[in-house]
Amino acid sequence: QLPGISGVDALGRLRSDHRTASIPVLALTAQAMHEDRERFLAAGFDGYISKPVDVVELLRTVAAYCGGA
Repeated sequence: QLPGISGVDALGRLRSDHRTASIPVLALTAQAMHEDRERFLAAGFDGYISKPVDVVELLRTVAAYCGGA
């Protein structure tokens, strides 16, 4: 939960600013149904990780967007 703004709204702000528009953004959420994943990806998130967080999956996903594994 972000104070005063949803993650989708925050993503919109990032995407609308040329300085941050190309930064990969991952959704990290407790909303873990298949439909939730599809909704977040359709909203423009680059990736999706659900809680509870699998640390290995988290690190692998972040590394993939940082030019690693």
